[in-house]
Amino acid sequence: MEAPMQITNVEISQYQVCPNTARHSASVCMTLADRVVTLFCSLELPEGISAIARAQAFVGDAMRQLRRMPEFRSGKQQLSLDDQALPAVA
Repeated sequence: MEAPMQITNVEISQYQVCPNTARHSASVCMTLADRVVTLFCSLELPEGISAIARAQAFVGDAMRQLRRMPEFRSGKQQLSLDDQALPAVA
């Protein structure tokens, strides 16, 4: 098995929330050693969720989507999230 593919930076942009459906959506851009991947995430989150918890939910969904990509789903490459990669939350 190869060394884990390290995610070194995460940016969340184009955040929107629909108050009628509680759907939160954003683009999550993840920087890896050899590529940059942008994923669209749409989540149903509770009302009043903190910005930190919301960011963690988006990162979790983006990681789920990355793990479903063929290069990671096969198990030949593992994903690893650098602790410093999490986005700054205002």
